[in-house]
Amino acid sequence: MSGLECSSNYSAENLTLSGDISSTATYCYILLALAGLTASIFILITFIRGCKGRKSLTKMDTFFFALSLSDLFIILYSISVIAHRPGYLKTTSLNCGVFSFFFNISYFNSQFLQVTMLFFLTFEENRPGVALLIKVLDNALACVGLTALGAFLGSVFTTALLETGQQLNESVCCQLDPLQAGPRYYLAKFIVGIVLPCLLLTLLLVKCLLLWKKSETGMGLAARLKACSAFLAVASVTLVCRIFYNAVLLHRTALKYGLGNVAELVMFSGSCLSLVLIVSLHKLCREGMVRTLKSMTDPCRRIGRGETHRNIMTTTIEIAEHKEDTGSLHSENLGEAPGTTDGCG
Repeated sequence: MSGLECSSNYSAENLTLSGDISSTATYCYILLALAGLTASIFILITFIRGCKGRKSLTKMDTFFFALSLSDLFIILYSISVIAHRPGYLKTTSLNCGVFSFFFNISYFNSQFLQVTMLFFLTFEENRPGVALLIKVLDNALACVGLTALGAFLGSVFTTALLETGQQLNESVCCQLDPLQAGPRYYLAKFIVGIVLPCLLLTLLLVKCLLLWKKSETGMGLAARLKACSAFLAVASVTLVCRIFYNAVLLHRTALKYGLGNVAELVMFSGSCLSLVLIVSLHKLCREGMVRTLKSMTDPCRRIGRGETHRNIMTTTIEIAEHKEDTGSLHSENLGEAPGTTDGCG
């Protein structure tokens, strides 16, 4: 069940080099994964508190939470890569297809959510052309549901192109994008997961900048860009990491063994960085993280204040006792002085 069974067509030199690269990339990724998981915990706590406190959440708050969940699931899928490095997971062709299907749902969903977010950023205040569509999609949860449905359909489409054939119980080396998949699968995933979302994001961004430049609300373009800095940062990081990942997929057969693992880690790193950027730049999540950290450190502060108060009280009591002892000694000395004078006289 070793990963070496999946690499018999590669030379020992290639295996050694790819193993070194994969190990280094894995160690770097583990640090990013820990940061991403920690950020996701703060985001979840913030959203749960908002729901319990009946705090009104904006559409963007809901979209960021849904995006965080998608990225969190993607990070959890990375366990399959780390646990079997530098080789691949060994399972049946059917199980590998199912594994890939559910991964692609999260993969497509995060990309489609970014398109949805930019759509609302563009037309939220400029509704004349899309007033009816905005009204239909006024419910943020409904938008998240439609986005998830689109991701599900995209995953069904790409999974149908895996070309597993009749050998569903055959043992294979499994990646998130199966090694036995044909060129049509990689091309379909590239189009659905990168080309279409990037095309829509580019068109919406150009439209958004034009509308913001002409806006009469008094808020300048620079101020608006700063207000949506979290989205722009997340979209940029995701795009860079996924373009590299898809480039490796499209040229997988011509690349050295082991680079597929590294490409997956780069893609996973994009999700980790997205979570860190969300919790750092999105106002609600940032404030929630600060509040959570404060509530975690408050007991320690109270204990410290209690110890300080006890020390002050102890010191005060000791000073008071010392004053009492000094006063009584002084009184005794005053009482003995007359007797001594009489005896001498």
